[in-house]
Amino acid sequence: MKIAPAVKKETGHIALGTAIGVVLILIGFFVVKQFNSGVLVSAIIGGVVAVLNFFILGLTVQKIANGESEERGRKWMQFSYNMRMLVMVIWLIVALAVPFFNWVAALLPLLMPRLTIAVMQVTGIYKKPESEQ
Repeated sequence: MKIAPAVKKETGHIALGTAIGVVLILIGFFVVKQFNSGVLVSAIIGGVVAVLNFFILGLTVQKIANGESEERGRKWMQFSYNMRMLVMVIWLIVALAVPFFNWVAALLPLLMPRLTIAVMQVTGIYKKPESEQ
């Protein structure tokens, strides 16, 4: 499957926003004197999971838009959502269960894609379609 330019572009935006968020999270841990290698690894893995989640969402939407029947598309989207959420939950369970990881540093990057989209909307980089406003 060829990746659509829109999926690449939007994933790039999310990756950049998530990377900036991870850096800010790491700075926050450093400021409160809680920074360590577990925090660093947790934040990086959390950021990767967040960006991959968004990328797979984009691929799923692309696949459905390229000719899936409505019913099949709905089922595929639900399956994709369930699997993506499962991966994030498994990552958080691992972060909670393994003492090396920091669960807060693992969780916060998962929120960065939504925050990035909000910032893009506020700054005008991304505008909602007229029908959604």
